[in-house]
Amino acid sequence: MKSIYCMLILSVFALACSNEREVKTDAADTLEIKNSSQITTSPYSVEYDENTQNLSLIKSRENAMDASVADIIRVLNQKYEGIKLDLVNEGTDTVEVKIDDASKLNQQMGTAGAEAYLAELTFSFTELKGVKAVKIDFEEGDHAMPGVYSRDDFNNLTVNK
Repeated sequence: MKSIYCMLILSVFALACSNEREVKTDAADTLEIKNSSQITTSPYSVEYDENTQNLSLIKSRENAMDASVADIIRVLNQKYEGIKLDLVNEGTDTVEVKIDDASKLNQQMGTAGAEAYLAELTFSFTELKGVKAVKIDFEEGDHAMPGVYSRDDFNNLTVNK
């Protein structure tokens, strides 16, 4: 009889321990999902108006309030194949990124295309809380140059919110 009680108690402890592990795993999975933003577009995009031949920035209707630097890098890398953006440093008010191979940006997109990319990148990152500028490092070329960019560098573009 004593051995039956011992087996019953051990079984209860074993079940309780295994259920606790499952709950912890589920909670960790839920936490990971909450921390991962599901944005599918960058906070800003650039459109070309054929009538006026001007570029304008359009704010996305998708809520990017919970977006992170990594989210923006992901959506920009998906949108602009051939321009791989990598994070260097996420400072307090400046995000530092680099483009190892900027040949598409410098040689294939033209001046307007390069300006559109840099404007979209800058406005998207500076939409994040506390970010005021973006330092972009890449090899200077015919249509774009590296440096620190803020929204003020694109005063010539119309911003539609």
